[in-house]
Amino acid sequence: MVDTEEVRVLVKVFGGMRDMAPDAPLEISLVAPARFRDVLDAIRAAAPALYATLTEGLASGYVIALVNGRNALFLGGDDAALTGGETVAFLPPVGGG
Repeated sequence: MVDTEEVRVLVKVFGGMRDMAPDAPLEISLVAPARFRDVLDAIRAAAPALYATLTEGLASGYVIALVNGRNALFLGGDDAALTGGETVAFLPPVGGG
């Protein structure tokens, strides 16, 4: 039997995306070594509509992903390493004037 390490991540969504994840915040368990892309894969399985909105928004720059308050792009994007205990937040842009 192979012993695998579990990586637990808390996922929060804000704005209109919150309606797509009624159980948010989501606590996701991943297998180490975990990457940011693994969070997206877990969301795809749990909430396909949210996944579609997130991937489209991330690709267009409309949605910002934060890992412990830091932009995921600056941490390696899809390859950003997750060791457990992180909070991943997805935010629409904030505007006003």
